[in-house]
Amino acid sequence: MNTATIASTTCYHCGNDCTDHDIRYEEKYFCCDGCKTVYSILSQHQLCQYYTLKESLDDQSRSGVNHKENRARTTQFDFLDHPDIVAQLLEFSNESVAKVTFYVPTIHCSSCLWLLEHLYRIDPGIQQSRIDFLKKQVHLTYQPSKLTLRQVVELLTSVGYEPLISLNDVVKEQQKPSYRPLLYRLALAGFCSGNIMLFSFPEYLGLDDPSFKHLFGIVNMLLAIPVVAYSASGYFESVWTSLKKGMINIDLPILLGILVAFFRGSYEVLFIDGAGYFDSLTGLVFFLLCGKWFQQRTHEFLSFERDYKSYFPLAVTVLKASGETAVPVAQLRKGDRIRVRNHELIPADGILYKGQGMIDYSFVTGESEPESRQPGALLYAGGKQIGEAIELEVVRNVSQSYLTQLWNNDAFRKGDSSRILTFADAVGKYFTLTVITLATLVSLYWYTHDPARAINAFTAVLIIACPCALSLSYPFALGNGLRKLSKQKLYLKNAEVIEQMAACDTVVFDKTGTLTTTTPTLVVDSFDQPLTAYERSLVASLVRQSAHPLSRKLTSHLTDALPLRIDGFTEIPGHGIQGLVDDWLIKVGSRTFVNGGDDAPTDGHLSTGTTVHLSIEGKYRGCFCFPNQYRPGLDAMLDALKTTHALYLLSGDNDTARPELARWFAPDAMTFNCQPQQKLTVVQQLQQQGRRVMMIGDGLNDAGALKQADVGIALTDDTIQFTPASDAILEASSLPKLPGMLRYTRFGMRVIRFSFIVSLLYNFVGLSYALTGNLSPVVAAILMPVSSATMLLIATIGMRWKKLSV
Repeated sequence: MNTATIASTTCYHCGNDCTDHDIRYEEKYFCCDGCKTVYSILSQHQLCQYYTLKESLDDQSRSGVNHKENRARTTQFDFLDHPDIVAQLLEFSNESVAKVTFYVPTIHCSSCLWLLEHLYRIDPGIQQSRIDFLKKQVHLTYQPSKLTLRQVVELLTSVGYEPLISLNDVVKEQQKPSYRPLLYRLALAGFCSGNIMLFSFPEYLGLDDPSFKHLFGIVNMLLAIPVVAYSASGYFESVWTSLKKGMINIDLPILLGILVAFFRGSYEVLFIDGAGYFDSLTGLVFFLLCGKWFQQRTHEFLSFERDYKSYFPLAVTVLKASGETAVPVAQLRKGDRIRVRNHELIPADGILYKGQGMIDYSFVTGESEPESRQPGALLYAGGKQIGEAIELEVVRNVSQSYLTQLWNNDAFRKGDSSRILTFADAVGKYFTLTVITLATLVSLYWYTHDPARAINAFTAVLIIACPCALSLSYPFALGNGLRKLSKQKLYLKNAEVIEQMAACDTVVFDKTGTLTTTTPTLVVDSFDQPLTAYERSLVASLVRQSAHPLSRKLTSHLTDALPLRIDGFTEIPGHGIQGLVDDWLIKVGSRTFVNGGDDAPTDGHLSTGTTVHLSIEGKYRGCFCFPNQYRPGLDAMLDALKTTHALYLLSGDNDTARPELARWFAPDAMTFNCQPQQKLTVVQQLQQQGRRVMMIGDGLNDAGALKQADVGIALTDDTIQFTPASDAILEASSLPKLPGMLRYTRFGMRVIRFSFIVSLLYNFVGLSYALTGNLSPVVAAILMPVSSATMLLIATIGMRWKKLSV
């Protein structure tokens, strides 16, 4: 008798029994389509390490092994054992629960969300994990009795999501913007405005009952009080701030219109049994606040204000007699000995006393090539070590180091005010004076002819001439423009930057990392006869002995070469290297160095970029070329810009690229070997000549110039990664679209000016009633909403209809 055996199959994803074996994917069984979908997402994004971790944890659980003890500990997170640092990072902590938020730049898709939200399945000490995808933040709640903060970070790192923790805590910096007060004011204005309109409907239709008319008027007045006192409070603050500076902005006539409408309406309700203007008043405040919310609710997940602290680690490894210890950077002092590992930033100026320094100063100077430093050399803060760990002695505190000197410049202490006067501010000044003058003249006229109408005429002019239409079209037009530009991957700090961009007539570019790409440099062989495999091994064996950046690139280029015996290696700084490789004399370096002073073949089309020449046994063979790698679409972009703007180039690199850049930049418009302070000074000099400057850069060395410029645009290959303080962040892939973006900003200003002209026509119609002193609440209730709706349509449709051409 045969016995049938029923095999039990478990779901590969969740571990539950599979009742039906028909759901298969990549030779794996799943209990449902949901589990199969999640697995396929993880598989497509190379995140299946989750299953390896889960299986390992399950095995450890069955065998009684504590997985936290088994997890590899590295010295990378030693600083998270320091109680001061832990206290700084934790948002809340007691004996049973702790809360922390980390910025995780590698979050990029739905599978990342799923994996991070299920961390509790990997470690029960995690109680909850919540993900903010836009801000790339992970909000964690864990049990301090089961996990330390360091173990939480190591857990995230082990599944491929290492948090980015800097001296200037990015997460706290990003949590500053809060729009709740604005939403509260907006909600109150909307509630009161809606109810006032309901109470006013009988009057609109001529059905008002005299017995209820006065009661409804009192109720409307009471509903209008919180709108004026709370919802419109921002206009009181704006006007007061402006008047303290001796200026008049566009909020002043708006505030006058609000106050006059409120007090005149209150007078009519209380003393002459009128209806007042509370429906128009509250509706105006509501629409104005809608415009503000629409304008401000943009890219709060991006950080536009950063200084050098944003680039520094939270702690550094200090060497003491008792051993290594993690110390907060703020506590680092002169005389401390510290260890800086591969790809770590040097937090303070120090003397190198152990190890081979290969320092990348691209953030500080803009120079793209790392510099080789021997023990005894002075290393400056902001440099990044590339290679082995080095040890140095701090000679200046963090606050006194070279990197921080740039932030002592006045450009970093100036306020948010721009040199460019906005259209709204210019209109506000003259519009206010005109309206007040007109209202005064009208009141004087009626005072001499019919004194009873003088006050009515004065207040009516202030109510009807309120520039609410412009105040609505301005934020809605710029808000729509801001959103449309963001779809092209240009993220603006605020909507006013659109107006400032439209006003700029000069564009200043950084070269390294802005016009050129950040991808690894290509190496092009230029030989009359290609090198044989043996000759490539000869060259590779020689260049492996040098720490020079070009030698390192050649080593990477010649990865297929075999190592050979070398004798008599010599490196002559500034010239090249030579040695006997397998008894062959090999020279690599400058053309005169390798060719013994004899004429060598010209570089021809390889004259641009950097060249490294080769001779074998005194015979010149050719050269390796490291061409400048410019971003795609650069030709068309610069050709278009130079027809509308003056172009300048500032670079921390040498001037080898000058000939090829001369096509777009005049000889006196290019400055090479530029230090950060020099870049800032050039921008200041251009501004003193009356130019309105837009600066485009990518590195910390551009931060001063970006801050000083009328518009500073930080270019980045990843908008969430660190960028210098700026007015805008532009993804590098969208740099060719810059001319089209500038044309779009100028179109936006034309839309605003057109809407202002239309609003003047509405004001002219309204003033025809106001000048006679017979402005009725019904006229105000009709005219003001219609004019406001027209401005919204012009601003919204105009900015959305316009195509953003490249």
